[in-house]
Amino acid sequence: MGANGSGKSTLARVIAGLAELTGGSLKLNHLSGHRLPVGMLFQNPDNQMVAVTVEKELAFALENLGVPLEQMEVEITRTLESFHISHLRLRLTSELSGGEKQRVALASVMIFQPPILVLDEPDSFLDQRGREALEEELAAVRRTNPELVELRITQYPSVARLYRRLIVLDGGRVAADGDPQEILSDRSLRLRSGLCYELDARRELHLPPPGNGSIDGDHALSRIVVEGVSFGYHHDNKVLENLSLDFSPGEIIGLVGPSGSGKSTLGLLLCGLLDPADGVVGYQSKGGKPLAKSDIHGQVAALLQQPERQFFLPTCTEEIEFGPANLARPLTPDDTAAFFATAGLDVERFSKRDPFTLSGGEKRRLAFAAVLSMSPRFVIFDEPTCGLDQEGVGRFIDMARRLKDGGVGIMIISHEGDLIRTLADRVLYLDGKTGAVELPTGDFFENPQYASILSPISHS
Repeated sequence: MGANGSGKSTLARVIAGLAELTGGSLKLNHLSGHRLPVGMLFQNPDNQMVAVTVEKELAFALENLGVPLEQMEVEITRTLESFHISHLRLRLTSELSGGEKQRVALASVMIFQPPILVLDEPDSFLDQRGREALEEELAAVRRTNPELVELRITQYPSVARLYRRLIVLDGGRVAADGDPQEILSDRSLRLRSGLCYELDARRELHLPPPGNGSIDGDHALSRIVVEGVSFGYHHDNKVLENLSLDFSPGEIIGLVGPSGSGKSTLGLLLCGLLDPADGVVGYQSKGGKPLAKSDIHGQVAALLQQPERQFFLPTCTEEIEFGPANLARPLTPDDTAAFFATAGLDVERFSKRDPFTLSGGEKRRLAFAAVLSMSPRFVIFDEPTCGLDQEGVGRFIDMARRLKDGGVGIMIISHEGDLIRTLADRVLYLDGKTGAVELPTGDFFENPQYASILSPISHS
């Protein structure tokens, strides 16, 4: 465990032989003769997808190991069943949801049974049922191979407590190494190392008013109305069907559901990045006047599930300044520095950094700054706390509350029960079968049928 940028993923890459040491030494004691001693699941599953279909993705390692075709078929079928992804066998990997990709990536690593297993936040994009299935599968792997060396990177204390040993990194150094219960009971250490958060902990938040006063009333977006919307990536396979929703400023909607149920798709529809097959996604001004899609530029913004997908410029500063400049509202250097601070990134360290060299959590923080710099009236946050350390989670909660108080409409797509309960005014549940249920947040969590799809509510 450790704060964003503390060196967790770098250490994992060194162990896997993907990064060279600049000093010291590394020795792997693994089973003799194993051609692939280290299996690693990356923080972002897209970084290790190599095949067009799921079946071929699982076959890739076996093919490189020269496994006979008949045996390969048996191993692929067994692994698909074990990870409960048999229904994805012939799917294109490019069309999987984030959670589905992570499960496929993990299965493709486990299929060659490495003696050393490195897991870089493997449950990041999984729903609660997927996380439970992952834990069951890992437990089964340990039972069948008691010599397995497993290194797991996580941001969740609940996960760390499942292990006998916890190592905490802070600034590239070992800050603690020992029993998880003892380490996690040391609050001062946890605060110093980013393992816990305090709300309203004097964080610097620079959040200008929505629209920044530069859009006249006739074109200022004040309501998004979804009426009878249906959408599918294939004409015979609808992800959403006959969905209706009213989205207003100053409210927070929690969008939940199993992986692949259409949550991210709905977010893209609201932003105008996808067009519905049927129905209408309508945008209205304060007086009820319909707005064209071209009118909502900068007024509806999204933080994607994988933030690096929205980066395309050589430095962090340029990423933050790009949106406002194209909206004819260029930032001053002081404004840019303030947005770095809001995201929890030191401007001196990060201003000239290439966004693609950041850690997963740092990328998400940069995406916060790049999105909020446009002063949007509506924001879609897709898994906003994924990869964030606990201080970053607290920062996001403070940020969301401040945005809501400022009249910004927010949709939070998440599998995190604590986050949805803390922030959402109401919950929209997509069941993965084109159905949808909308409930007040309290009613949602009182119903075990619905609440069980999210991570359990913590009481510590």
